Amino acid sequence: MTMDKAASIASNSTDRRSFLKTGAIAAAPLAIAVAPAAALADDSSRARLTRLEDEKAIAALHREVVRKINRGERKLVTGLTALADSPAHELQIAFANNGLRATCRRACNASFRTEFTGTSTIEQMHRLQGQGLHQHEEPRVLVAEYVKDKQGWAVESLHLA
Repeated sequence: MTMDKAASIASNSTDRRSFLKTGAIAAAPLAIAVAPAAALADDSSRARLTRLEDEKAIAALHREVVRKINRGERKLVTGLTALADSPAHELQIAFANNGLRATCRRACNASFRTEFTGTSTIEQMHRLQGQGLHQHEEPRVLVAEYVKDKQGWAVESLHLA
C-alpha cells in the first residue's frame, strides 16, 4: 500500500466516523424531546388501566350487592323482594376527580310485596283465602355510592330512585 492510498483510507474512515458522530449528536436532542412524551403516554396508559380495573371491581361489587338484596341479606326499602338489572341499560359509573369515590346508577325492575293489613271486608276475605299480599313490579334506578380505601372498593350507601 502506498502512502497516498493509506492516507486516503484513513481520511475516509475518519469521515465516516465523524459522520456517525455528527448524526448521533444531532439525534440526541430529538431523543431527549421524545422521552417525556413517551413517559406521559405511559402515565396515561397506566391511568386508563387503573380506571378499567376500578370499573371492573365496582361492577363485580355491584353484582354482589344485588345478589345480597335478592337473598334478603341487605334491606333497601320495606316490601322489596327482588331486584333485576334491566338488560336495556348498562351500569353507569361516575368517578370523583381524585378517583377514590364513585357513583353508580343502574336501571332495574324492583319487585315489591305489600301485605294487606286493613280491616275492610275485601281485605279480610283476601287474607282468609291466602291472598293477603299484593305483588307488583316497578321500574327503578339503583344508586350506589362507593368509596376506595386500602382494601379496595366498598359500598358507602345504596338507595332506590
